[in-house]
Amino acid sequence: MWPLALFLLTWVYLVGVTYVILYYESANGSHLETLRSRGPVFLLMVRGLVSTLLSHVLVVAAAITGLYRRFWYLPGDPVTRPPVIFVHGLYHNRTAWFFYLRWFRRWGWCHLKAITLRGKFRSVAEHAATLARVVEEVLRQTGSARVDLVGHSMGGLVIRAFLAEAPNQGAVRRVVTLGTPHSGSKLAVFAVGKARRDLLPGSPLLVSLNAQGVQAPRDGHLYAIYSIVDNMVLPYESAKAEGEGVTSLETGPVNHVGLLFSRGTAELVRKCLDREG
Repeated sequence: MWPLALFLLTWVYLVGVTYVILYYESANGSHLETLRSRGPVFLLMVRGLVSTLLSHVLVVAAAITGLYRRFWYLPGDPVTRPPVIFVHGLYHNRTAWFFYLRWFRRWGWCHLKAITLRGKFRSVAEHAATLARVVEEVLRQTGSARVDLVGHSMGGLVIRAFLAEAPNQGAVRRVVTLGTPHSGSKLAVFAVGKARRDLLPGSPLLVSLNAQGVQAPRDGHLYAIYSIVDNMVLPYESAKAEGEGVTSLETGPVNHVGLLFSRGTAELVRKCLDREG
């Protein structure tokens, strides 16, 4: 019994540390006033801690859906709107998007593709090459001329790295990023693998991607959704983006992993993909 208790205590402790760091980062900058404008800071932190623990439980529960392969297949129905490809973040897989796929199907989307980036310790550029192959595959399978891309955390940088090298940017209509560290995250120092270097502030990848501001798809738009209590993107402003054809949108006070399980955030993504122009 004690190993389980030790595991649970360690788990709660590590999650708690991320919020201690978040508070410390906020207390030494203007972010504290932003938090105060949304409510009592202590309650926001406690809410973030509890919701993060619940989100981790949902991650484990959603992982089981990976066994239900039919759920993840693209249908052969005629395309009525651009297919949406969902790209997960660091150390995750396609089951991260289980709830989004259920919600979007209820909202009328048929052609949805959540991918798994093979090789958990690969670089963002290597993952971008995988995404390029998936985009071509989805375009071929559906007969659609364009796709929409949605990325969580590192997945947003994978999308941006793909766009930077894509020979046909016109094939991408909209991009939505959720909690993506467009300018890096200080907590990336604790990660392992090649992507660790890419996610650090000032990394060669980020310097290259941000040299002329965040680039939207050609003839398209990029929406960067962020949360002020994101406990993995530090500072949280890094999840914002600026540039031509780029819009930053704040979602509710949702933790980093919780962005994948927040219906309110999913509805915000839906509005981004539904917007005209």
